[in-house]
Amino acid sequence: MQTSIDRFQFLRGDLRGNRRGIRPPWSQPESQFIDLCERCGECLDACPKEIIENGPGGYPVVNFADGFCIFCGDCVKACNHKALRFPADPTIPPWILEVAIDSSCLSLNGVVCRSCVDICEEAAIRFRLRTGGRSEPYLDASACTGCGECVSACPNNAVTITPTHQDHAA
Repeated sequence: MQTSIDRFQFLRGDLRGNRRGIRPPWSQPESQFIDLCERCGECLDACPKEIIENGPGGYPVVNFADGFCIFCGDCVKACNHKALRFPADPTIPPWILEVAIDSSCLSLNGVVCRSCVDICEEAAIRFRLRTGGRSEPYLDASACTGCGECVSACPNNAVTITPTHQDHAA
């Protein structure tokens, strides 16, 4: 049986769902999200940081290029279709994302830069001094909230955040 998510991914040439984008925090599992979301734009309008935008198929995605998530929950409160929903267990994170710092990082290339460290309130990004005076960034995934503030702070676009293959909310 083919689901609406399968058809959606097939039509956009993304059979594995790798290019779906980051759904807003507290999104339902992807197949449920696609079925529930009416693409009404209420979550876009409710976001005070204006980081939610229309993605593929008109479904909302988060864009950290110009801002970060403050986890205010306004997008969830605006979602009347329950595609975004707070979990019963408040210890469940709003999403599960993977953060990566690629080789274009200025520090990895001998330029002193600590933009991501300076902006990260959670201290999830740190630097280790390496031979030759270079610093290597590393991420403490257990401290990272996935807010995206490091993405917009990076002058070289070396920080990327992607959804894991797991669904956001449980």
